[in-house]
Amino acid sequence: MVVTLSIHLPAQDLRITNMTCGASGTIEAPGRNVAQKSGLNRSILDAGWGVFLTILSHKAESAGRELIAVNPAGTSRTCSRCGHCVKENRVTQAAFRLQGCGHAAHADVNAAVNIVRAGLALREAAEAA
Repeated sequence: MVVTLSIHLPAQDLRITNMTCGASGTIEAPGRNVAQKSGLNRSILDAGWGVFLTILSHKAESAGRELIAVNPAGTSRTCSRCGHCVKENRVTQAAFRLQGCGHAAHADVNAAVNIVRAGLALREAAEAA
């Protein structure tokens, strides 16, 4: 007996163009940290994230898996237990703690739960349409 599982892999929808916009500003209002931003932009573009996501999509399809692009906005500030979303929920880079319901978790784990839920909700909405 063969059991086939469909694993859904939601991925954050990276807006590479927005991430690599310039910091130079104008003559009247020059940008800050222009050299650092230039180096960051070069690193982002060198990493080839857009190509990576394209290849990942093809690999998932060939393996019979589904790749769902998820809008990452708010996923790291939203409580995965009660859904409350404020920037104060993010105590540090790695810590997430909500004063209201008392939920505490590693911030990346909390965000991952939110991303999975968002991906599954998108999938259900697409199936319902």
